[in-house]
Amino acid sequence: MVALKDVRISNARFKEKATPGIVALFVGGTSGVGKGTLIQFAKTANAPRVYLVGRSKASATPLLNELERLNPSGTFTFIETQISLIKNVDSVCDEIKAKEQKLDIIFLSTGYLTLEGRQGTSFQRHC
Repeated sequence: MVALKDVRISNARFKEKATPGIVALFVGGTSGVGKGTLIQFAKTANAPRVYLVGRSKASATPLLNELERLNPSGTFTFIETQISLIKNVDSVCDEIKAKEQKLDIIFLSTGYLTLEGRQGTSFQRHC
């Protein structure tokens, strides 16, 4: 296992060496591990452009305010949607592709374990 002090050293180097304007997508970053990772990313990234996907903008507003306070040179955009539907995934991709040439980082931490077995979702492709 990597020592915590080594992680902190690596994170400090990231801020020094990171290219300004790194583009990141966080899906599931409004709570838990995703939120913690997003906060640390905002602290260490150099003027990042972050897209945060979640179900409720109202719930995410305090987090967005914190991110802007932690990194005033960053841009933090919330995309409100239910990502469990494929058609919504397509819409999110289309929205980001319209604004960005590339994504540098994708952090996906959504999901949950159900005891009810597989639950299908609507499928509609926007190609």
